[in-house]
Amino acid sequence: MTPITARKTGILFLVGLWFCWGFSYPATKIILRELDIWTSRTLIMGAAGILLLILAFVTKKALKVPKKYYSDLIIAAFLNMTIFQICMTLGVHFFSAGRTVVIVYTMPLWAILFAWLLLDESPPLSRLIALIMGVSGLAVLLSQDFNHLNRPGLGALCTIIGAISFGLGTVWMKRRVWENDPTVIAGWQLIIGTIPLIPFWMLMGTETPWTDLRLVTWGNFIFLIIIANVLAYFLWFRILQIFPASVSGLGTLAVPIVGIIASALILGEIIGAHELIALGLIVSALALNLKHPDLK
Repeated sequence: MTPITARKTGILFLVGLWFCWGFSYPATKIILRELDIWTSRTLIMGAAGILLLILAFVTKKALKVPKKYYSDLIIAAFLNMTIFQICMTLGVHFFSAGRTVVIVYTMPLWAILFAWLLLDESPPLSRLIALIMGVSGLAVLLSQDFNHLNRPGLGALCTIIGAISFGLGTVWMKRRVWENDPTVIAGWQLIIGTIPLIPFWMLMGTETPWTDLRLVTWGNFIFLIIIANVLAYFLWFRILQIFPASVSGLGTLAVPIVGIIASALILGEIIGAHELIALGLIVSALALNLKHPDLK
C-alpha cells in the first residue's frame, strides 16, 4: 500500500470510527436503564471478543499469539479494555452521555504525552497547535454547569481515569510490531480485558430479566457488541498500524462531536453555544492534524 493510499484508508477508517464510538455513548445510556454496569459491560466485551476471533478464524488469520507478546498484550488489554471500558460506563452512569464522551476524548492529550515519553515521538509544531485547538474545544464544553448532574465529581474522576488509560493503552500498542492480524489482537484484548470484570459481575451484578427487556434495549445492546466494539476495534487497530500514536489519538477528536449530536437526537440532550464553539475548534484541529499526517 502506497503512503497516499494508506493515508486515505486511515482517514476513511477514522470517519467510520467517529460514528461507531460516537453513537455508543447514548446507546450505553439507554441500556443502563435496564441493565447494570457490570452485567452489560462484561457481556458486551466478552461477546465482541469472541466474535472478532471467530471472524479472524473464518478469514484464516492465525489466532495464536507468540509468547514474546504475552506481557504487552495483557497490559494493553487491561488499559484499553478493562479500565477504559468500565470507567467510561461509570461515567455515562453518573454523567450525561454527551459530557462523558467529551471527557473521554481528552485521550489525545495523554496519547501525545505518553508517545513522547515511551516512543520518542516528538510532536511537530503543527500537531501541538492541533492539540491545543482540540483540547481548547473540549475545555469549552467542560466549562458548562454540571450542578444538575448525578454525582458529577465521581463521574468526572472515573471518566478522566478512563481517558488516561485509553491514551496509555494506545501508545502501549505502538511499542510492538505485532505479527498477528489486528482482528486477532483486538479479539484477544477484549477477552483478556473481560476476565477481571467477571468477579465484579458475579458479586455486584443484578439478576437480569432478559425476557422482559424492551426492544430498544436489545437493539442498543446488539449495537454495542457488533458496531461499537467488533467493527470499531477492527477499524481502530488498523488505524494504529497506519498512523503514529499521537496522530491516531488526535484523529479521534471528532468522536465527542458525533457523541454530542447523537445524544441530542436520541436522548434529547441540549446543544448550545458551547457545543457550537467547540465544534469549530475541534474540526479545525482535525483538518490541521489529518492534512499531512506522518505514517507509521
